[in-house]
Amino acid sequence: MMSYPRIAGWMATTMLVAATAVAGEPHWFPVQAPAAGVVRTVLEGEYPEPNRAYAMLVQSVAGLAAQAVNEHRGDELVWVSTTNRDLEDWYARILRRPGAPAARAEALDPWTLVDRFRKAGIVHGYVLYRADASKGEINEHRPGLDNSVNVATSLAGVLGGVLVEEALEPEARRRGLERLADARDRTLSWCFETYRDRFNRRLLVCQDPRKPNVRDLAIAQKCFTAYGPDSSVEAAMKWMEPLSGVIGWNGGDEFETTRLSTVHGQFQTATDWCMNLPVLMAGSSASPSPGVEPFDPSSIDWKDDRGAVSFVMTDGDNVQWYEGGFFGGPSYWSSPARGKIAFGWSCPFAHLAQLGPVLIDRAREQRGPNDSFLEWGGGYYYPDLFARDRPDRWGLLAEHARRTTQLMQRTGTRLIGFNVSDIDSPDAIRSYQAIAGASRGLAAILAFEYNPYEGGAGRVWWVRDADGVEIPVISTRYSIWEHYPAGRSGGTPAKVARLIRESDAAAAAAKEAPRLDWVIVHAWSYFRHAPGSDESAEEMPQDEGPSRGVRGYVPATWCAERLPESIRVIAPEELAWRIRMRHDPAATRKAIQAFRH
Repeated sequence: MMSYPRIAGWMATTMLVAATAVAGEPHWFPVQAPAAGVVRTVLEGEYPEPNRAYAMLVQSVAGLAAQAVNEHRGDELVWVSTTNRDLEDWYARILRRPGAPAARAEALDPWTLVDRFRKAGIVHGYVLYRADASKGEINEHRPGLDNSVNVATSLAGVLGGVLVEEALEPEARRRGLERLADARDRTLSWCFETYRDRFNRRLLVCQDPRKPNVRDLAIAQKCFTAYGPDSSVEAAMKWMEPLSGVIGWNGGDEFETTRLSTVHGQFQTATDWCMNLPVLMAGSSASPSPGVEPFDPSSIDWKDDRGAVSFVMTDGDNVQWYEGGFFGGPSYWSSPARGKIAFGWSCPFAHLAQLGPVLIDRAREQRGPNDSFLEWGGGYYYPDLFARDRPDRWGLLAEHARRTTQLMQRTGTRLIGFNVSDIDSPDAIRSYQAIAGASRGLAAILAFEYNPYEGGAGRVWWVRDADGVEIPVISTRYSIWEHYPAGRSGGTPAKVARLIRESDAAAAAAKEAPRLDWVIVHAWSYFRHAPGSDESAEEMPQDEGPSRGVRGYVPATWCAERLPESIRVIAPEELAWRIRMRHDPAATRKAIQAFRH
């Protein structure tokens, strides 16, 4: 039999709700009011040069328009047109919804857009900035990085000005715009300390100065906007209300970036390439989308007691991927092979219920019988480090779990996955109980370690939910990932298939119950199809992947094809319920009966 260690509860402690947390409605992002109308811009590629400066300008108009709608000073939002087919699908869906805004005017060029909202009294002037000219790659913390556009973005929201780069200032003046502030030689720290009382304490924006994206939301919500290792970023994390979102991405080392927000009781969203969030989220609090149909455990064939494995895709916390690439991408949702095997799509539905309900609509409409959705954390953070630098850290984690699982009930997901920094540390174990103890209706928690993903080796811990029901915390046992280090339980689809076969054979030789495990599938790893016994033949140079390789869903099917009939591929929810049935049949039957009603 498999060994399942129990956890003595911290129920009394973890059910505390911190006084600083937001109670009531299960949401954490600020609300965007709906508008009577929406205007759209010309395509980004049609902006004059300097293109990026015009993209910044357009983003700022869209932000001021959304802010005016929130404050009942305007009735139009701005949709920034792109060539991304997914984004244009969202726009079309929004216009078809009941109570949708009316599409107004022809596609507007940047200065015509400025003029429209200046005449409406919404654009009051401009904030001048200097374009970043530092050397290095985007999302790096580059030496000599110029944050003046982030200072300008912060000021634009509170002063009512558009973003104007130096080269555009003469035209701005010709059109009668007044300079409201000059951000070129102002630091982020100056900006934060001078205007902190006017910034939104429920949302922080971190954005590379080279990216125009999400500045519309930053301005609409009067957020402080920053980037890099600047001391103002951590100062803002401490100043914000706990359990708040960090929009954008602060670049640099992923673990350190996420750790910084985590220890202050905040969570990341991976939204730095997002577009048009004010339009997508408008009215979401008043008219939530129906969720996907949850998995019904009464459909399980309990007579089939073969070993089983589930495949789950990584990176489901990534809002921008779901907004513009996941659904239309042939490697993922639009793969011609989708439906071939049972598969778990990790997803940010708790975020999308607030930031873009129409995305959930598409998942619900196009879902097949072999598609499962798992909530990926309710944001990107490490539960074992969460709110470590705040009082009542476990109460804060429990409150965020309560809100997340309430949203999960709305969106139809019953499994939640987490990335933890140290999967079996005392703080990790306590975090699992904090999350479970504030939740109802979870089938299980899936846990994986930051490095390596399969660090938990398939181990299962047991925790009790808010109703005292035991649910499993199931760690991943295998990882499909390119060029994986030798000696670890990850690598090519062929290697992982061999490891699964070997573990099942070992359980049979020891007269143990067949294995029940899950495989995490790295969303970005490219492989080549190579039938045969050479496990390394599927490897390929990753820079050749876009032209010659395959990633995402299909490599998981290659792994499944190499499994014998004695090992089934099942949905992650079925895996959870089978583990529960082995552990406590009577309680599991009772839970299934309750689920059906």
